[in-house]
Amino acid sequence: MIAPSQSFIKTIFSTIWGLFRPYTDKRVLAIGCIAYANGLPLLLTSKTLGVWLETFGLNYTSIGLFGLLHLPYTLKFLWAPILDHVPLPFLHKYLGQRRSWLCLVQVTAIAGLLSMTLFDPLSNLVAFVVCGFVVTFSAASQHVLLMTYQIETLASRDWGIGEAMGVFSYRMAILTGGGGALYLTTFLPWKEVYILLACLMFIGLIAVLLMREPTQFASQHTHSFTKKWEWINYALIGPFKDFMLQKGWLAILVFMIIYRLPENLLTMMQTLFLLNLGFSKAEISSVAAIFGLSATISGGFIGGHLIRTYGYKTTLYWAALAHGVSCILFLILNNLGPNLPFLYLTIGIEHFLSGAALTGFFSYQLTCCSLRYAATQLALLTSLAELSRTFAPTLAGWMIDSYGWATYLALVILSSIPGILWVKRIPFSKK
Repeated sequence: MIAPSQSFIKTIFSTIWGLFRPYTDKRVLAIGCIAYANGLPLLLTSKTLGVWLETFGLNYTSIGLFGLLHLPYTLKFLWAPILDHVPLPFLHKYLGQRRSWLCLVQVTAIAGLLSMTLFDPLSNLVAFVVCGFVVTFSAASQHVLLMTYQIETLASRDWGIGEAMGVFSYRMAILTGGGGALYLTTFLPWKEVYILLACLMFIGLIAVLLMREPTQFASQHTHSFTKKWEWINYALIGPFKDFMLQKGWLAILVFMIIYRLPENLLTMMQTLFLLNLGFSKAEISSVAAIFGLSATISGGFIGGHLIRTYGYKTTLYWAALAHGVSCILFLILNNLGPNLPFLYLTIGIEHFLSGAALTGFFSYQLTCCSLRYAATQLALLTSLAELSRTFAPTLAGWMIDSYGWATYLALVILSSIPGILWVKRIPFSKK
């Protein structure tokens, strides 16, 4: 009786190890470290920054205008050709193209966060805003470089694994820059909190210095130009021309905008919805923030495994379908009221499926780009993906004010249909 039991236990451990072994790859771990450093500035220049600015006595209108700091996230495709094709003096010789730019943008992001602590936003508003803009500009650039590093170092079957690790680390960084920062302010001044979190970004810098320059970069970017227009044609026009030559390029662009629409409609108003139902802030924090984050991370890892096993088309389709159906739980919760066990069920299922869909979505972007123009093409796709996150909250707010929560939640469910159906229209590379 003992031997079969031991065999069963070994089988379980072997299965679990088989799921997580790909995440121990040095390249995947490097992606995780860089993604963590890339995620820290997000809330430190948005929600967390808003709480800090309120201590200076700024009104909500003024605080809201700081949201414009995030414009680089939607415009990063404009300078991506520079990241892709312009070598940095001195650093390029010792680190290579990708690592040198990654080092530079990480150093500037750290410097920007530290510099924000030197200025009072009331008396030195311009300097404070400039520092914040340096942070978001650097973080947006780093995101492009990180995804480019993934496509150049990992085999295509492992892109989902790399993206799952990136989602995990990025979410952990958001937890650090959000709830972690607010907790630290209970016994540390705001300036010291920002200094401490800026120092955590050195995790990414250390990873860049230890990792190797992608070997595929040199083979794809070795060119010599005798005239300026040749470089312009190659670096500025080439990426877009190359992208438009592939089959289904327009369908891909539409897909970038609509696939994450239900998540973007739901995320911004979720906390307000739960407060309106009667849940306490403590309950929302423990369920939606901590438990929900764990569910998202778990879904991300499973999503990476599903891509490796079943491919992108199957994962994208079923993840979007399941996530859309899971949003029905919020509509049921709206009728039940502040039912805590059902809230756990709703958040757990919806966040888990959202994490799986998110991993599939971002790793699919890698398959749509060529190695030669990876940075610029990825910047274009991720910029389009940001559009619905930018405009969805406005639509959601208008819908709630005009028709109420039930109609809004029904809209969230229906908004998943275009993305589900569009999966059938987009091309799937055999990379």
